[in-house]
Amino acid sequence: MVSPAVKAYIQKIESTPYHEEKLVLTVRGFLDVFPFMGAVLYNYSMLSHVGEGILWANQEGLTSIRELREDIRNIPPIHAAIREKKTLLLKTEQIRQIPAKHVHGASYAIVVPIYNGNNVLGWAGTSGHPEGCDGINSHLVADIAYYGQQVAKALTHDHSTPKNPKLSKREIEVLQRLSWGESIKEMADKMGIREFTVQDYIKSALKKLQVNNRTQGVAEALRQRIIL
Repeated sequence: MVSPAVKAYIQKIESTPYHEEKLVLTVRGFLDVFPFMGAVLYNYSMLSHVGEGILWANQEGLTSIRELREDIRNIPPIHAAIREKKTLLLKTEQIRQIPAKHVHGASYAIVVPIYNGNNVLGWAGTSGHPEGCDGINSHLVADIAYYGQQVAKALTHDHSTPKNPKLSKREIEVLQRLSWGESIKEMADKMGIREFTVQDYIKSALKKLQVNNRTQGVAEALRQRIIL
């Protein structure tokens, strides 16, 4: 049974009107509600399989990790958690398969996929239990798994924002790649289409979002949670 403290904290996230504040509360929850001393939060694109860092939290505060990007298919333990939509406890051997820049010195970690239905928004990693890896039991893992699912619902629900116009998968993909700073040529090469086709997708996406340029398009797509 999920603890009342976890449920109350999720309600706090749900009632927060601003997305950035929800992200902060989400990563802080691993320290404030669960017995851990460090946590990281990443978003994830199901189109490109790329994960991008958002925040790292520890007892000293929060740090942006937006500079971290990785094709998750190259990190088997995290890819498995996302593919199976299953919260996993990674021990020493599995941690060694993750680039050091992502683990912040941890010798073990719980990887928590953040998903709503079939849509994986991202994942979190948490470590630093007072009793070490031995202090993590099945009940704690179940609570954290529940937390990850409910947080996803809170992050995808924005009662203050009207429903966005329906963009195609390609239109969403070019907006996501624009947010990563990719050029038209880079997008065309990676998507396997022509440059003028990429430009057409961008134009149609901007028109649907009712914005004037690419910068505004990316900003609006982020605001409406069309991209992460």
